[in-house]
Amino acid sequence: MTAFQHLNTYYDKIYILTLPRLQERIEYIKKTFVGLDYEFFYGEDKAMHTMDEFKMNGTYSTELYASFYKSPSDMPLGMLCCALGHVHIYEKIIREGFSRTLILEDDAVPVMNAIEQFPQIKMEMPADLELLYLGYEKNEGTGMKEKVKHFFYQLFPSNSQLKLNRQIFGNYYPKPITRHIAKAGFHDCTHAYSVTLEGARKLLTAQQPVRFHPDNLLSYLNCTDKLNGYIARPKLFNQLSAFNPQGKSLTGH
Repeated sequence: MTAFQHLNTYYDKIYILTLPRLQERIEYIKKTFVGLDYEFFYGEDKAMHTMDEFKMNGTYSTELYASFYKSPSDMPLGMLCCALGHVHIYEKIIREGFSRTLILEDDAVPVMNAIEQFPQIKMEMPADLELLYLGYEKNEGTGMKEKVKHFFYQLFPSNSQLKLNRQIFGNYYPKPITRHIAKAGFHDCTHAYSVTLEGARKLLTAQQPVRFHPDNLLSYLNCTDKLNGYIARPKLFNQLSAFNPQGKSLTGH
């Protein structure tokens, strides 16, 4: 049995988000994920849309975006299209009634020895889990350095780009639960995570209209206790751009 079979048997559906024109990424996925029972999910291509279109039809709100972001004044079009790709997956999950769905982006890099540990990770998942990061970046540590920064952030809540409050900073770093599971903090990236049906409902509701970058959506709901999010340790997926700084993401942002 391949390591991917652990994921195949647990998840009702596995989607990999990409765009039809990104043939190199699609070929990378086909070669890298042999044995994984996935389906390509084609998102919104920024080359086919304009910001005015999304503003006019109510898909995106500049005002709501500005309530969380200090700059720029509008979400970049590529980032908005990325967010919409995830939104459409949430809609699909809800329509189909999938209980457990794994969502990957086309720059996900599997860590096979970590995926082999998924059976143990699965056994340690909390009963209230609604979201599980299988890949993430930033704010991962729980050592003394992070504790000092955590204390400072709670006294002086400030971020150069985001409008964060003391509640968010209070949950900024992960809190260990078991050997392989920690309560999620404020993390970057959406290249690998899974959601329950209820988790998908909460994520979709919070992006009606779109107001968050996709990774900030997850982090905001986690850190305001609106979503029961956790991280897997070790990470099961890294991100291609982490190994190739010139690599372009599926949205071009």
